[in-house]
Amino acid sequence: MKPLLFMLLFAIAVSAQSRSVQCTSAFAIAADPIPSGRTSPAAAKAVMEPPSKDAAAEPDSQSAKPRSNVGNVAAQIQLRRPGVPPSPWCRCGTVVAGSLTAPLDSQEVPILTGLAGSFRFDHVLVQETRRFSSDSVSSVDVGVGRAHLGADVVPPFPLKSDSAPDSFWNWRPNPPQLTGAYDLVLNFKASSPLGDGAASNFSSGALTWEVCGYNAQ
Repeated sequence: MKPLLFMLLFAIAVSAQSRSVQCTSAFAIAADPIPSGRTSPAAAKAVMEPPSKDAAAEPDSQSAKPRSNVGNVAAQIQLRRPGVPPSPWCRCGTVVAGSLTAPLDSQEVPILTGLAGSFRFDHVLVQETRRFSSDSVSSVDVGVGRAHLGADVVPPFPLKSDSAPDSFWNWRPNPPQLTGAYDLVLNFKASSPLGDGAASNFSSGALTWEVCGYNAQ
């Protein structure tokens, strides 16, 4: 009996997967590299200053050498050159209420798989774009977390809001782990079963999600 129940829940989780796509975000636009022909702030700091003394008062071997604007730094200390900033990216997806069919009061919907421990979040956005409606489920929350570990990345956010589609939750979480890889899921938690194993107890509803960040070097 237990193997059959496990296979059923696994099939429900697979069928309810949210398709991840690359999305346009103000965060990604703001992170575009500086166009050619323009000087970056890092490059501006590396501009060499002309000699401070009169050129005629110095030996020829010194007067032709510009002085770096490095402040009072000992000669044996080498300054680190500005590194290349990490490239940010965003992924988006949608989950409809009809995909919540688990015969339990909770269900996980995978959104990103194999996320590296070096990933750093810029933000996670969850929005109820169409109000969730159900005659048998009085309340339902959704959070974001690692698979089988609850909402340990983004705290639960209540759905069935009258303000939908203006009901959303924007969060900048800390990385849940720094090594290895993990799967990121939407964690739905309701007051009663979400479905009967085949059909959903919700008549309507849609949720969109957005994850933006970068891999730390």
